[in-house]
Amino acid sequence: MGRRWLVLLLVAVPGLAQPVAGLIGKFGDGDSSVVFVSRSPNFYLEAGESIHPSLGSAFSGRWEGSLQILAAGAYAFNRPVAIDGETGTKHTLTGGMHSLAIPFARTAGSLAQLRLEWRAAGFDWEPVPRSAFFHERAAEPSALADDGRRLVAGARCASCHSAPDLERPVPPLDGIGSRTSKNWLFAFLRRHTVVTQSPQQSADLAAHLAALKAAGAFKARKANEVSIGKGGELFGTMGCVFCHPSGSLGAMGSKYSLAAMTAQLLETHRPSMLLDEEDATAIAAYLTRSTDAAFEGQAPAGDAANGAALLASLHCAGCHQPGPPKRPLRNVDCSVVQSRWTGAQQESVRAFLRTPQAVSVAPVFTASQELERHQCTACHKPGTDAPELDGVGEKLKTSWIGQVLWGKKRIRQGRELRMPHYTEAEMRPLAIALATREGLAPGDGAMPPAFTPVVRETGSGLLGTNIKKQGMACIGCHDWGANKALGEEGPQLQNAAERLRFDWYERWMRNPARILSGTSMPNYFGGMAAERAGPRIHSLWAAMELGAKAPVPDGFRVSDLEVSSEAKPIVGKEAVIVRWDMPEATPAAIAVGLPGGLSYCFDAGQSKLLYAWRGGFVDMTGTLLRKTDAKKLTPTAALIGSIFWRADKEAGLRKFKGYRLVNGVPEFRYFVDGVEVREMLTPEGAGIRRRRVFDPAGRNTVVEELLQ
Repeated sequence: MGRRWLVLLLVAVPGLAQPVAGLIGKFGDGDSSVVFVSRSPNFYLEAGESIHPSLGSAFSGRWEGSLQILAAGAYAFNRPVAIDGETGTKHTLTGGMHSLAIPFARTAGSLAQLRLEWRAAGFDWEPVPRSAFFHERAAEPSALADDGRRLVAGARCASCHSAPDLERPVPPLDGIGSRTSKNWLFAFLRRHTVVTQSPQQSADLAAHLAALKAAGAFKARKANEVSIGKGGELFGTMGCVFCHPSGSLGAMGSKYSLAAMTAQLLETHRPSMLLDEEDATAIAAYLTRSTDAAFEGQAPAGDAANGAALLASLHCAGCHQPGPPKRPLRNVDCSVVQSRWTGAQQESVRAFLRTPQAVSVAPVFTASQELERHQCTACHKPGTDAPELDGVGEKLKTSWIGQVLWGKKRIRQGRELRMPHYTEAEMRPLAIALATREGLAPGDGAMPPAFTPVVRETGSGLLGTNIKKQGMACIGCHDWGANKALGEEGPQLQNAAERLRFDWYERWMRNPARILSGTSMPNYFGGMAAERAGPRIHSLWAAMELGAKAPVPDGFRVSDLEVSSEAKPIVGKEAVIVRWDMPEATPAAIAVGLPGGLSYCFDAGQSKLLYAWRGGFVDMTGTLLRKTDAKKLTPTAALIGSIFWRADKEAGLRKFKGYRLVNGVPEFRYFVDGVEVREMLTPEGAGIRRRRVFDPAGRNTVVEELLQ
């Protein structure tokens, strides 16, 4: 009978009510069996790699859990799955939770790929999103081993012991006497909880460490209240606070001089934050303003020679100057350091130490641990300016991810939240794993077709604001090289083809809200026939593929403007939609001009209809080429006509889902307190017919009113 092991979670989601996000994987290789949790069933494995470190490359098993269906209907899957006990590729499903099982078997020496995709009446083939997968918490394996892994990593056990991928940086002792004072060293050593010492031993160690001087002096720095204020602002806006929470860097002024702290930020901080001298000095000034008298008292005299001997006998170099690990990590009890672990924590560490040794490379499984080890999720989480990392491997080319991580490439220069800089050696495995955990081969993805010069020229016209070239005003929200967006600040377009996978781009353009719920990106092509939408989507890519060699899209220069078209769009027989800064609205406003001289403003930022007016559409003459006015305020488009209807105050938590065109008129989709709403406005006589469809659990309720 084969061995059976209960192993750590790949992703733990503490504190959530049942059901819990993710699926449970149950796999074995004939000798060992594992049970673990993953947010997604997808993976791509090269020959020799495994789904789990404790399994060989030949394995079989299944994912188990629940599939959440938001809209009832007929669903097709790209592989047989068992839903509510029925196995097949086609399932008719009601709204709600359904039991799900996904079997998989892999033979040795072959590639292994699982990427679960589906389609239904409202969308074409796409990966089933992580948000659709759930399981019962009661079915989870114990989290003790995973907790123990974190404790071992936090205690820096990997400095002395062989514990791959658990290494944590520890400050080196070389030159420490130039960075800190003997008084601070003594006070710190008296509080040191890892290696206990007597007061005299602390004094001797401080005397020895204070004598370890750097080769050269630190460059002199000056600071004032202005630089301290700037440093405090940078510390918050750059994202330093996410890895160094409030209070964790107190009394830095008692430890470092301004010059030493600045040198640390510029030269030895890992990862590098790519600071210039001015910003590094400002942050150092902010940090070193804080002192603590307890770290500044006079240290007793110590014997530096005795301190040097103690440094060796107390094994300080094991952490601060680690060499190749000499012994494996097998026991929670350590004769050298004091862990201060509680009984429960010790049991967690023992559970981790009892897990089987790795027999295979399993990059998809360990990717989440690597993201945690490098603290990527400290910034890349909901509520911050950093994009979430779920799905980034199917969106971005692996080559571009590498350029960002170790090549210093950035798409939003000047963004306040700062992306750190790493080395290729430490981050290349993670860059590859970001693709393979989406079930995709690392690389650039599907290749686009070859494009003619005519197609590229058409795409350049679409990017701009020239209506005669069918301009879609993409530059209203997106930069083009050094040319700043005319309105909102979306991602750079000039290098979009260098960054994005072509297959992801096609799916994004057809229905952006299917990928990113609440996006302000318009759904230009959702209601357009595929044979008409496809060439336009391809021509936009063809123009962006030229990068800096492409002509600058129309709209950035005064000579590009035509008052009768760009600045004052005229509504004919079809509705005209403009994404622009509008009065009384957020920057995500959408102005819609309807035939008959009726118009309205829908605010995607608030997910609500704001007002309607009669007489004409909008005049953007004063806003197209300037982002702020004399008072540094963002100018808005002017309404042509007068407002005849305003929305009442509407309560509820709202989330925008996007819009699609239905017979040339936008249908907006959003949620109010979790209930999906579809809203459409059409001209009717002297007013506007407002039709809202509320869809709680598939039971449609229609509410109509005439705005006049």
